Amino acid sequence: MPASLLLLGALIAAAATSPPAVAAVSTADRPPVPGAVAITDDDGTGLDSPGNGLGLAPGPAGDRSGNPAPHPFVPIGGAGLGGVALAGAVLSRRRTRGGARGGGTPIFVYVPGHGGATDGFDDLAGRMGVGAEDVRVFDYRWAWPSSDPVEASRRAPTGDAADALGAYLAALAEDGRPIYLVGHSKGGAVITEVVGRWDEHPEIGVDAVGGAAILDPPIAAGPLGFLQSVGWLHGPTADDGMFDPIRCGWNGCRDVRDGLGERSGVEVMIIRNPDARFTNFWGRPDGVRVYDLDDGSGDMLGRFPDVLGMWRRMGDAHNSVLHSDVVADCISAEATDAGSCEWPVPAARTPAWGRGRSGPGPVMR
Repeated sequence: MPASLLLLGALIAAAATSPPAVAAVSTADRPPVPGAVAITDDDGTGLDSPGNGLGLAPGPAGDRSGNPAPHPFVPIGGAGLGGVALAGAVLSRRRTRGGARGGGTPIFVYVPGHGGATDGFDDLAGRMGVGAEDVRVFDYRWAWPSSDPVEASRRAPTGDAADALGAYLAALAEDGRPIYLVGHSKGGAVITEVVGRWDEHPEIGVDAVGGAAILDPPIAAGPLGFLQSVGWLHGPTADDGMFDPIRCGWNGCRDVRDGLGERSGVEVMIIRNPDARFTNFWGRPDGVRVYDLDDGSGDMLGRFPDVLGMWRRMGDAHNSVLHSDVVADCISAEATDAGSCEWPVPAARTPAWGRGRSGPGPVMR
């Protein structure tokens, strides 16, 4: 058995006893971002509902107009029927509302990770100079019925979350503004799933979505991918919501990560911190820019034999992509001009498996 798997087994055992919390980052001076708005249930009981009049994700802070009804469905066979129905309802409007992609101030749609707080984008948005009126936060309660968006983010399968996110983006595109996606951890896997579907069926894509920043995503294949699919078993680390990048059919198997966004016209970049080791993926998908962030705190394996120290370092490295000026500057550049991020440090800190794209510039279509 590879030493890395034995090491992770030790981490799992330690976390099962008393998983340490990742050090909190101060929220002082961060701009407010959208949150759930309060509505009243039929019996007069207060209930948190995701979103504004668009339906799925929270709107600007303080906006209580057009509150949607609570999610009208329960999961059957692992899928949220309401999300599927809504996806079908807006499907015909896709590819007809994206004309404003190249102009106007973009809306940033943030997709949190497994157990991620709805304010997880606050610090990065502040570093980017993005105000609350230009941010939407995806609410997993439209993929898994719950009164708590954080609990829903833990329970919702990636596939169901992708159904809901795709439907929301089609509705959001009605505003005529360009849309830029940012997903952290499991949220990155959800975006990967959505864009991968659009690549396979470009006719269902949303033209207004011009780009996506996928931050430290657990989108590995093989043994590491299996460990990420059971991330909920071993404490506050990455869980992929049962995402599998390898898709097989009558014509063989393909890796949805290869050329992600090329056919659908979404300029995708992936930013990861290799020092976290187990929270993202190894190698480089063909045709996708992968940038490696160095937050200056070293590889988690450098803490050995302090297992708890290794565990804490893994969490810190995983979350470092949300608290970095380098990442903020890169996303800001991409949202303004696709392919324009100039990464200030060498991208190839890990072996390159596949051609990849580590330099600036858009994918050639």
